[in-house]
Amino acid sequence: MGPTTHSQTQPTLFPPTLLPGLQRRTTAIVTLVLAVLVVVFLWKGIFGGAFVSSDSLSSESFRPYLEQVSKRGEFPLWVPYIFSGMPGYGALLVTGDRWWDLVSAVVFGVAKAIGTVFGSDTARIGFWYVLYGVGVFVLLRRKDHVPLVALLGSIAAVFSTFVIVWVMIGHLTKPVALAMFPWILLGLESLRERWNPAHALLLVVAVHVLIESTHLQMVFYGVCTFGLYLLFELISRLLRRESVLGVVRAGLVLGLAAALSFGMAADRYLTTLEYTPYSTRGTAPIKFKLNPDSVQQQKLDGNDYEYATNWSFSPEEMITFLIPNYFGFGKMDYRGPLTGGRSTKIMAYWGQMPFTDAANYMGIIVLVLAIVGAWLYRRDVFVQFLVVLGVFALLLSFGKTMPLLYDLFYYHLPLFNKFRAPSMALAMLQFAVPILAAYGVRGIGEQRSDRLVRWLFIGAAAWLVLGFVVPAVIETSYQQSVQQSQQVAQYAPEVKAAIARFVFNEMRSDWMSGGFVLLLGVGLLWVWQRRKLPPHWALLGLIAVVTFDLWRVGYRPMEVAKGNAVSRTFQQYDYVDFLRRDTTAFRIADFGALPVPNASAYYGLENIHGYHSAKLRIYQDLMDEAGNGGGSVIMNPFLWNLLGVKYILSDRQMFEQSEPVFRSSTGTLVYANPSALPRAFFVRHAARARDGEILSRLRAGNFDPRDTVFLEGTLPSGIVPPDSTATVELVERSFHWQRYRVRTRGTNIVFVSEVYYPVSWRAMLDGKEVPIYKANFAFRAVVVPPGEHTMEFRFVSPAFERGKTLSMASTAIVLLAAAGVLWQAWRSRRGLAAARTQSG
Repeated sequence: MGPTTHSQTQPTLFPPTLLPGLQRRTTAIVTLVLAVLVVVFLWKGIFGGAFVSSDSLSSESFRPYLEQVSKRGEFPLWVPYIFSGMPGYGALLVTGDRWWDLVSAVVFGVAKAIGTVFGSDTARIGFWYVLYGVGVFVLLRRKDHVPLVALLGSIAAVFSTFVIVWVMIGHLTKPVALAMFPWILLGLESLRERWNPAHALLLVVAVHVLIESTHLQMVFYGVCTFGLYLLFELISRLLRRESVLGVVRAGLVLGLAAALSFGMAADRYLTTLEYTPYSTRGTAPIKFKLNPDSVQQQKLDGNDYEYATNWSFSPEEMITFLIPNYFGFGKMDYRGPLTGGRSTKIMAYWGQMPFTDAANYMGIIVLVLAIVGAWLYRRDVFVQFLVVLGVFALLLSFGKTMPLLYDLFYYHLPLFNKFRAPSMALAMLQFAVPILAAYGVRGIGEQRSDRLVRWLFIGAAAWLVLGFVVPAVIETSYQQSVQQSQQVAQYAPEVKAAIARFVFNEMRSDWMSGGFVLLLGVGLLWVWQRRKLPPHWALLGLIAVVTFDLWRVGYRPMEVAKGNAVSRTFQQYDYVDFLRRDTTAFRIADFGALPVPNASAYYGLENIHGYHSAKLRIYQDLMDEAGNGGGSVIMNPFLWNLLGVKYILSDRQMFEQSEPVFRSSTGTLVYANPSALPRAFFVRHAARARDGEILSRLRAGNFDPRDTVFLEGTLPSGIVPPDSTATVELVERSFHWQRYRVRTRGTNIVFVSEVYYPVSWRAMLDGKEVPIYKANFAFRAVVVPPGEHTMEFRFVSPAFERGKTLSMASTAIVLLAAAGVLWQAWRSRRGLAAARTQSG
């Protein structure tokens, strides 16, 4: 006999309450349970220090900048401290006080308050994990799952390995986005059944939080998830010839919620859309324009194919769903001959991706139960949706390794080529599998025969036996594969052999551990179905086994810095004090001396390098084609001079003929560059050239920047060489403006060593706007007439100003709607009270 339908009464095998005697406030109890579990799991990160991740430390780099911007009453639209200056807000690099978006301020304020109470940013992110778990629980309860089964699904969702690892590696916006998935589905479910203005309003809030997570790739996966849900609901009703009004209503409200949510976030996203055409995510590298014959599998308006697909999952790595260590896992504790017996974290991954922090393990019991649930409830529309969502996510995650679906999206879906790391699509699978696992538990409980469980037990036993046999057979070939992998092949033979032995032993141990866990979990299902244990204890035991299984794996990459990682990283270094003694406008070229890539922002030093995934395309092209550093750094002394690099920082000797001007106690060497040009200077002549020719000249350094400036457009007329009395002096500057005093006797051209960004930077001469010319490929030039003038540059973002106005208007609409819902609720309650009084 198959599983019962939702409307049928479940057998007594399912306890109707969370625990005996706890019939009320089930959701509150589950919230507390999930909060305790999250706090215990993240205990070291909350109370013992902070997780070590370059992403989180990189974000901390901008805190002093944001504080200064706020004090000046400005908004962080431009960051001068990395890549010689780039958009901050539009690149989703930093954000300011968006006081006008009250909805976002309240919701994110709760998370921030929790972080403040615990004194830990990890606790702030923990709030989103709890909210995610509660959302999955409520969604499963709405689908008629008993509390303990729903709790199992929610725990499996929260502690799915790569999901919980996000907080450890500094991917702090992904948990915010994923936390909204179940709540948005709940809103759609409710609105599909009947119109409810309060639920519609909550849907708006959930969609807005998803959008405000600022992780656009996760937002896209949310769109895919909710779109598939509505599609399945619509098709199922059409096939059954039922009314589709409810599905249409839910879809329309979702569209309205998206519009209002985007409106409330318009200042952010209109600014981002303004920046995108000028970023590495909006325009392909210039090399494809210069060498059209080299264009293969490229789209010229986004990430190139190779860059976009670097982190592609692969079909063979699906084995990590069962054996997380099969490809080395990621970050692992190593204790052996390579470290003299000391425990240390190493990157043990040896698969086809460049590296990864952890395996995409969802729990071996959870996965088996999900497969069972998918089969037993294969006629359930919601289950069908979850199965297709999981398969869709898996195929999309394969990227270049099996590009059946990915290439379709990359080449034909607008904006999709802005995304990278296809493996991130597995977030949708990691959302679907725990919910399907709850269906699996329910389906097993509704089986009158124990035949299914017996087969599961036989399969679990066979898997355990294979864990003893297969590793013994493949030991030699496995270790050879590890040694030949791109991650390990670079090491000395003895190091390769030691790593291969370690990875193999961990894989074998992991296989057997997973086998025992699976056998124990299936055993609990068997005694539960055979009524050998009370239902509560059997399900609690299964929850404990699932939790243990996920914790034993999820804990592996956890790396917590002792003490305050921020204060230890951002010390007051002596070489920083040395640099700060120079009060002129200058830039530095950092070659690994600073503690993290963007630390220059923390110390208020303008760096020609940095780290961000969406740099200005013009600057990346400059680095790629003329930087002589492989595209990641600038090694070209000619560009150092043009960029005004006065000091070069390195953690090792760089120049044989030059001595450093400062030797730090930390080992950092500071070299002076006496050839650095000032921030602005007059140039004798202007010449017209194409971008490729200009880059070639910059790469070769075969012209005098004071003699000639190369422009790409029409040359301004009437330019004459400046005489000896012409001067240009930087008088005053802030983050979003600079002021120069200019004196000249003729019509001269001034070269300004600031990055060219025409959409927002405006040049003013004595208060009147004048053109900015694109000079020497990536810089600015202004023509100045005779006389003494004040030349100003101001950053003005029309998109930000329009977006801010739209955000205020949208927020006002939502607040008015909320007031209307509350007023209606008050009237209803008042009417009920009056009715009771009259009847009494």
